[in-house]
Amino acid sequence: MKKISPGQAIQAGWLRFKNQAALYVAFTVVYFIILTLISSVGNGVGTMFGFLGGAKVSLAISSIISGVAASFLTLGYAHVARKDQLGEPVEFGTFFDSFRVNQKPLLQVSVVTSLVGLISVIMFPDEFFNMASGQIQDPDEILMMLQDMSVDLRESGGTLIAVGLIQLVFSIGLMFSAYKASIEGSDLFESITWSFRVSMPNFLRIFITFFILGVLTIIFTVLTLFIGLLAIIPIITLVYYDMYDQVSDDQVLGVPLDKEDSF
Repeated sequence: MKKISPGQAIQAGWLRFKNQAALYVAFTVVYFIILTLISSVGNGVGTMFGFLGGAKVSLAISSIISGVAASFLTLGYAHVARKDQLGEPVEFGTFFDSFRVNQKPLLQVSVVTSLVGLISVIMFPDEFFNMASGQIQDPDEILMMLQDMSVDLRESGGTLIAVGLIQLVFSIGLMFSAYKASIEGSDLFESITWSFRVSMPNFLRIFITFFILGVLTIIFTVLTLFIGLLAIIPIITLVYYDMYDQVSDDQVLGVPLDKEDSF
C-alpha cells in the first residue's frame, strides 16, 4: 500500500506553485470568472426545471452543472503540474487540456461526484430549499418555518450526522477518481474503484492534510484580506494533485526546483 505523506504533499504543492506562480494566479482569475458564469447558467437551468420538480430538483441540476464545470477547470491545474513535473513546456492553454483529452470519463466521474455531494443536502426539509430559493418571503411565515425546521432537525439530528459521515467517506473515497479519469483515461468504474482502493487506507492522512490546509487557508485569507485566495486555491489543488501522484501507479517522481525565476 502506498502511503500519503501530508508534509510532502503540502511542500510539493507550494514548490509547484512557486515554479509557475504567474501562470497559476492568472488561471485562477479566469477560473473564478468562468465558474461564476457557468454557475449562473446552471442556476437558471435549475430554476427552469425547479418549476416541474421542486426546489430539490433545481438544486440538483444546478449543482451538477456547476460541479462538472469545476471538475474540468480544477483538473487543469493537474495537467499543468504533470507536464511541468515531466519537464515538458507549459503555457496558459495547458490548463484547458482537461477539455481536450479524456473528456468522457471525466464527465462521467464529475457527475457521480456532484451527486455524492448532494447526499446530506437533500436530507434537509423542502421548506428550507423553498426559503433559500426565495419562494417564501413573508417574515412571519419564514419565522414559523424556521421554528418547525429546528424541531425537525433536532429530531433527525442522528440521521443527519450519520449521512454527513457517509458523505465524508465517499468524498474522500472519490477524491482521486477525477485525476485517474482525466490524466490516465480510465473509465468510470476503474476510476472510482481505484480511488477508493488507494484513499481508504490513507483516510486519516488525507483528513490531516485537509485539516492543516483548512487552518492555513483561514489564517492566510484573513491576513491578506482575501487577496491571498489567488495563491491559496492553486496551492490547495496542487497539494491534492501531489497526493494523487504519491499513490498513482504512474507516479512521476520529483518536483522541478530549477525554475524559481519563472515568475
